[in-house]
Amino acid sequence: MSSASRRTFAAAIVLTPAITAAQQAPPPADSQTARAILDGYVSEALSANLALAQQTAALRRANAGLREANGRFLPSVGLNARYSEFSGVVNIGDFINPAYAALNQLIGEARFPTNVAATLPFRQETKLEMTLPLFNDALFGARAAARAQRDFVGAGRQAAMRQLAADVQLAWLGYATASRAVETFEATVPVLDEHMRVSERLIGAGQATPDVLLRARAERSELQQQLDDARRQRDAARRAVNMLRNRDADTEVRLAADSSIVHADTVAADALVAHALARREEIAQATGGIRLAQAQERVATASYLPNLALAASYGVQGNSYRFDRNSDVALASLVLSWNLFNGTQDAARREQAQALRSEAEYRQQEAQRAIRLQVDNAIDAVRVARSGLTTADDRYNAAQRAFTLVQRRYAEGLATPVDFLSARTAFTAAAINQVVTRFALASRLVELERAAALRTLPN
Repeated sequence: MSSASRRTFAAAIVLTPAITAAQQAPPPADSQTARAILDGYVSEALSANLALAQQTAALRRANAGLREANGRFLPSVGLNARYSEFSGVVNIGDFINPAYAALNQLIGEARFPTNVAATLPFRQETKLEMTLPLFNDALFGARAAARAQRDFVGAGRQAAMRQLAADVQLAWLGYATASRAVETFEATVPVLDEHMRVSERLIGAGQATPDVLLRARAERSELQQQLDDARRQRDAARRAVNMLRNRDADTEVRLAADSSIVHADTVAADALVAHALARREEIAQATGGIRLAQAQERVATASYLPNLALAASYGVQGNSYRFDRNSDVALASLVLSWNLFNGTQDAARREQAQALRSEAEYRQQEAQRAIRLQVDNAIDAVRVARSGLTTADDRYNAAQRAFTLVQRRYAEGLATPVDFLSARTAFTAAAINQVVTRFALASRLVELERAAALRTLPN
């Protein structure tokens, strides 16, 4: 940025309706300022825009993913039940009963049962099972990755909100510009209609030739064409504003009062850059990308470490359901697993994660440079637009005085119709240029607001 651009920067703009040849009616006493209208429409869009609703749904999904990652640290408890009917399985009683019968014969007493019926597995098995991870570093990496993903998605949603706020303001300014242009052309229509009537009377009195009327009609037709196109642009801009607000296309869009001033605090250019680097969501997204890569690297490194878990179960088993001390079964285990070699896959995954972190760091540096450039360009654009508005005001005032003088001379017969039409064309063009330049400055301020992250957004 040049040294001149580094000087103290004051952002201020006057949003007024186009001053036409016709006298404007005074604004109503309850008319709102442009800032109040814009803030209202931005708030409405942030709460109703469909594209932003998609971002909100994505953030809810990321929050649910983080809760899932946290839940992996808690014990998991489940109920498992099985009841089976067997056919063709081995009955242990077929082996035990003959032996018991032989023993009974030897001792001469029926001391051992000879009707044992036992099959494996048992007909039923019902148990509660609990598993609790005691050490698993991959779980910590997965939780860090889920948290980084949540922050990344949240920053993306905030970036979408900031862009939406700028889009709403720019769309409204486009609608206001087209509306003021329509007002300017409509105020010029009576002037040309009167010129056509005067030309007809002059021709009837023999004081002018027919070409005067033909030129007046051509000028009137050109004006009507410009008016129709301005109305088309106005209607298209209104539909754009309503689409961002998620409203019907033909919903009325309010305009600012006849005189409305939007001020921004006087801020040094360096301070604007620093504010942007601290508040822009792209930086937060880049930081989230780095943290996500670091988490993935931790997950890959965890493959080199052992995993330890506690597993416990309690239930009943047997050939029938009986709840007593002879049927219940309890089991507790410490489970250790350690992958000693898997064909260098773990090393490859860790190398991929390290490369991903380097990519994220480069993206962060690129985002910082891009933001600096955007703020510098926005400051230059505002400065040039403000200078252009001063020139446009001077051009309008000069064209207005010239048209007033030519119109007076034309009424006194001292100016030709060509002089009148030329002065009228110059005055209308100056009025339109003033409108366009004024709202172009407002648009540049909106772009600076977005680039420097000056607007405070809701969570």
